[in-house]
Amino acid sequence: MMSVEKINGKIEIYKTVTHPGSLKILMVLNRGSAGFTGIMFESKLSPSVLNKLLKDLVTHNIISKNGREYVITSKGEQILRILLELTNAL
Repeated sequence: MMSVEKINGKIEIYKTVTHPGSLKILMVLNRGSAGFTGIMFESKLSPSVLNKLLKDLVTHNIISKNGREYVITSKGEQILRILLELTNAL
């Protein structure tokens, strides 16, 4: 069982990945790399929300940035699978 200290360390990551916009971003990037504008138009997120989520997702190694393009990481693919399973179960 995970200790309270470890759980506290994961709360920020949890808050990021459970944001509705994060699922949209991960779904866009699961189809291939994309730049900020492409993600914004496909996800229908505002620039400010998208910018914050992209920074948080990069910080937590869920996506990575290569030049001007963002790509989903293997950790991000795993999280996306879990989020989709959860969404389908609802």
